[in-house]
Amino acid sequence: MKGLFKLSFSLACAYFITGYFSNLLLAIDGFAVASWPPAGIAVASFLLWGRKSFLGIFVGALLTSLIHLDNVVDILNWQVFFQAAAIAIAVVFQAWLGAQIIIKVIKAPLDLSSLKHSVQSLIIAGPVCCIIGASVGTSLLVFNNIIAQHAALDSFIAWWIGDSIGVLIFTPLMLAAFNYSVMRYRLQVILPSLLIYILISVSFYGAASVKKEKNIQKQEIKTLAVQDSITHKLDEISAHLALLATFFSSSEDVNFKEFRQFTAKQLSYSEEILAFEWVPYVPKSALLEYQQMTQLADVEHFFVKEKSPTNQWQAVAERDVYYPIRYAYPLKGNEDAIGFDLASNDFMQEALNKSKTLNEMVISQPVKLVQNQAELGVLFLHPVFGSMETEDDFKGFAVAVVSLKKLSQSLLFDHENLVTASFLDINNTNNTHAIYIANNESMDLLKSYQLLIGNRMWQVELHEPLVTTSWLIYWLAQIVGMLFVWLLVAFLISVTGTNVQIREQVARQTRTLRQEKQKADEASQIKSQFLANMSHEVRTPINGIKGLHYLALQQNDWQQARTYIEQADGALGVLLRVLNDLLDFSKMEAGKLDLMQEPVDIGRLAEEVINLIQFEVSVKSLEIKLDYDKNTNLMINTDAIRLKQVLLNLLNNAVKFTAQGSITLKIWQSKTMTYLSVSDTGIGISKEAQKKLFRPFAQADNSTSRQYGGTGLGLSICKKLVELMGGAIDLKSTAGQGSTFTFSLPLNSPLPKVEKSEQSFSDVDIENVSFANSAVLLVEDNPLNQHVATAILKTKGCVADIANDGFAAIEMLTEKSYDIVLMDIQMPKMDGLQATKVIRNELGLLDLPIIGLSANAHDDDVKKALACGMNSYITKPIDANILFKALWHYLAAIEK
Repeated sequence: MKGLFKLSFSLACAYFITGYFSNLLLAIDGFAVASWPPAGIAVASFLLWGRKSFLGIFVGALLTSLIHLDNVVDILNWQVFFQAAAIAIAVVFQAWLGAQIIIKVIKAPLDLSSLKHSVQSLIIAGPVCCIIGASVGTSLLVFNNIIAQHAALDSFIAWWIGDSIGVLIFTPLMLAAFNYSVMRYRLQVILPSLLIYILISVSFYGAASVKKEKNIQKQEIKTLAVQDSITHKLDEISAHLALLATFFSSSEDVNFKEFRQFTAKQLSYSEEILAFEWVPYVPKSALLEYQQMTQLADVEHFFVKEKSPTNQWQAVAERDVYYPIRYAYPLKGNEDAIGFDLASNDFMQEALNKSKTLNEMVISQPVKLVQNQAELGVLFLHPVFGSMETEDDFKGFAVAVVSLKKLSQSLLFDHENLVTASFLDINNTNNTHAIYIANNESMDLLKSYQLLIGNRMWQVELHEPLVTTSWLIYWLAQIVGMLFVWLLVAFLISVTGTNVQIREQVARQTRTLRQEKQKADEASQIKSQFLANMSHEVRTPINGIKGLHYLALQQNDWQQARTYIEQADGALGVLLRVLNDLLDFSKMEAGKLDLMQEPVDIGRLAEEVINLIQFEVSVKSLEIKLDYDKNTNLMINTDAIRLKQVLLNLLNNAVKFTAQGSITLKIWQSKTMTYLSVSDTGIGISKEAQKKLFRPFAQADNSTSRQYGGTGLGLSICKKLVELMGGAIDLKSTAGQGSTFTFSLPLNSPLPKVEKSEQSFSDVDIENVSFANSAVLLVEDNPLNQHVATAILKTKGCVADIANDGFAAIEMLTEKSYDIVLMDIQMPKMDGLQATKVIRNELGLLDLPIIGLSANAHDDDVKKALACGMNSYITKPIDANILFKALWHYLAAIEK
């Protein structure tokens, strides 16, 4: 549990920190993140730690999504939290799916030494699977109105490419960090890659920062230009109005024609001025006279008027001073304004009084224009005095009706971007009046500032159309840079992985060679020891045979000489046993030892084996015991000869290594197995020696062979024989306290059943057998073997003819008829096998018995001899009794 918490915490921190710095470095005012390292960390985590990575990646992705909140308390909004959690789940699923496809579908986890496998796996985990996170994230952003629908495709592409490159770069880097056990290999891959990655990221961050600064400078220049334009326009209006005021100030009586001619030219310069007006000062006492004079001059039905509560024209109410509009140009559209008393409006009267008092241009509060009731505008009021030296000669006001809508629309900053301005009257802080609000939908606020003009404070808000930041070129350049980093990572990992693989392969081969050399040295040592043992085992009986033969030759007493010869025959049996062990071992090593099953009475076989070693047991004054239930019929199907061989070997070993005490052969059965154990009270075997005891040529130690003799093959042969018969052998022993060898054999043997041989010889008493009347041909090339064989045959009255090779035998058979042929196998000119084929196939002597004689004792040799036409096969050294039984068998069949 502690390990899982540590892993989850580490993964969450790694995901959050890399995500935070990636946003910090690359996400600058619309610049897309070209590489998103957390995506690569997530995939690598699932490849390295599997399902244990779920919690850490989820928490890291959730925290990374929440860092964009403006306020911490926004996390309490369930919609915000749900969106972040949904994106985190999509991130986790994307990484998990990529890892699963790599491991279970492609079945080729990232092999750092294989560039092909690495690229193949990264393409699946990157561009293919990263569609999931990009699709879910973009959909949620659009659904929650965080981004506009028209920007969805751009957001998806940027998200997808960022995740994809993050996987391509950081998944192999993280795998390299944890797969390479040697720090040097990690640094060879990670350091250059991270350095170049950071260098490229910082470079593009710098480029983006420079671009951002340039954009800010451009905006500032644009803002200043717009401000200057507004100021210029307002100054222009003020200048036109001042000229008009000067015109009226310097003239005693200005008629409408003169007013029109003067203002028409000024209006052509400023579209934002809807009209110029002349508003005379009319005291209460002069109102009637002013109305009559105006009617007689140029306006019929002229009267000073104001708006009623129902917004209808009516005659002005009684007041001390009147400011009726006398002239307006252009007149069209302004007809209703003629005669309108500006003083009828309280706010307008306040502005008029302030302008007169200060003798300055004053701007009125926003009012509905008479020219267009749906539009607000302002009146620029300029006082007109007849004499600049006295303020008593007050004539009225020169007025400019200004449409701020047209003023805003005229602010064309350049040929591509239209900048609009909104104007708000903020003189009354409790009641801000919107003079004109431009249509700023899909527009950005460029700047908001305050402007003092005409003794009023305006707030000017400048807007410009939304312009998507041209980050595409920078983004594409980032992508190219990041792909270069990926290629570098892939190359470094491939080279390093290949070097690691070569080094490991060299190390493995070196270890293998060392092991093989050690084995060869051990085998050479074992072989040398074995050859020394074999030399001892062979020379010992040969020395006995030679010595006994010498002693027999020195005796005049036949009985004493016979005793020596019998003892020599016993030594010869020892020598044959050594050779038979070697033969059996070679057969088993070649897999050519054939075993056959037949019913075996275990109790009876055990008693036979006990009788065979009784003499050796008696010589050493040991006690031998046979422990089995004699009332039970212990029958088993197995190879009787090999079972007897195993028991004799184990019992002989027990006698050899037991100086005093007893030897016990115990037999018992279960439902499926038969168990046999040989226990002794001998020297025992140490734990270390037991580990190698059943190996070929192995003994407890070198002193064992020197003290007790032996080839070291006996127990190895026993083990292989028992296993071939379907059982197993085991040893329990303590040094100095004796040993117990136990082996088991199945009741249902896996061996093939024995086939009854047609060549089996009947037990016959050969003491009185004579072959005096039999014609025997002996084919033998060795003179000594010729002499021995003929001498043995003469003991039964048989004088054999001798052929030195196969050609001689064929020639003699064509000249004389023989009852039986004793054929040696290996001979010069023509061997026994070829000679037999000629005899059978060319001479046509199909019924002539041919018995093979050879020192080759392998089963294959016997099969070859029988296959070429021989009737039987006897191995050398020749046992006289076996030879006589074979001769009797075939010669008796001829007589019948």
